[in-house]
Amino acid sequence: MWETGSLLRTEPFSYTALGHEFRNYWWLSQLAFFALFTLGGPLLLTVFAGSCAFAAVYGSWRLMRGAWDIRLTLLLFLIIATAPEWAVRPQVISLAFMVLSAFLIVKDRSGWLPLLCVVWANTHPQVVFGVLIAGAAAIEALLWSRTRAPRDVLIAAGCMAALMVAPDGWHYWAEAAKTVSMSRAVELHEYRPPVDAGSIPFWIASGTLVVMTWKKRATLREWARGDRVLLIASFLLAAASLGAVRNIAFFAVVAAPVLSRLCSPQHIAEYKLRPVGRLAYVMVAAAMLTAVLVVRERWHDRGEQLGWHPLSDSLIEAVRKCPDRLFNHLEDGGYLMWELPSRHVFVDSRIHAYPLDLLKQSRDADLRGEYADAFRQYGIRCAIVATDSPLAHRLEHDHAMTRTYADNQRIVFERFE
Repeated sequence: MWETGSLLRTEPFSYTALGHEFRNYWWLSQLAFFALFTLGGPLLLTVFAGSCAFAAVYGSWRLMRGAWDIRLTLLLFLIIATAPEWAVRPQVISLAFMVLSAFLIVKDRSGWLPLLCVVWANTHPQVVFGVLIAGAAAIEALLWSRTRAPRDVLIAAGCMAALMVAPDGWHYWAEAAKTVSMSRAVELHEYRPPVDAGSIPFWIASGTLVVMTWKKRATLREWARGDRVLLIASFLLAAASLGAVRNIAFFAVVAAPVLSRLCSPQHIAEYKLRPVGRLAYVMVAAAMLTAVLVVRERWHDRGEQLGWHPLSDSLIEAVRKCPDRLFNHLEDGGYLMWELPSRHVFVDSRIHAYPLDLLKQSRDADLRGEYADAFRQYGIRCAIVATDSPLAHRLEHDHAMTRTYADNQRIVFERFE
């Protein structure tokens, strides 16, 4: 897109879906990430993503009220629950936008939500949460603030319409449902239900939310309107998190301010933080400078120790010599696109770019070593696979495949006819 000056509308990177229609809802964040990488390399890109994560946690913290020990406990919950989203991925921008939406609600500036959703819709598909919080405001108006109902319903409709101001926007809802369905079908980790030990903080928080809301149900009418909107949004986000762990971070940044209100005594819940002194700003600035210096030190070898170059130069050279029709693991696709832009890949992690049958074949080969159908259907003549994987062991015993390269991470096989 940067080089051509036009949006990406057809699939150009893989031979398995080459030329097919490609609905690129991430185009704005992709261009932003590439610009940051071009200007400052991985350091600037990492600092930007980290700043978005920090802004989300800090913004949620600023929305809290009540006793200091409760707010401190909720801050720890925020750090634990949002940590999986602290990555150089567009999701971290959505997390910051989620908190910005909450601020607009609390400050009674919800009229700006449709405009925010226009930007969000071109940045990341989780703009659905912007629509959700606008919908929560409309629900609150219908239940309590009746005079606000026409305005808030109109704002919610405007947020839904904002999705149309994006490439192929009218396809959004169908594509979102399709992507979720496909991700679950191929067993992507972040779309699993929250049933592991790491999800315990979510269950504690959501359980506390239910119990305390029931206990204080008689006082909800006395709450500020923005607090009631966030309460409704918290329940909606908790329901979304039951279906996918990737949504827990979004639940956390909205639910933490609500829990601070629910769990503090009434006379303390209304207490607001006093302005901090100059020393506090100096400490924050020193902490941010230290963080940047640490990130810079970690990138001193261009990310070798961080695994930023999972494919070595010698491996890339071996793949470069491979005959066409390359098989690769889903997780390697993006790296191969970056290192070898002239070579078309088999598949990569852009789930929505590929048909479901292909993704299932890729999963079966990656996880179970069942490769025969895929290799035959797509005429695979070269394969780059993880060392010690089931697929590597199966290919070692395939007399039609010959190993041409191996290291402690990847093996390259070629088919010689």
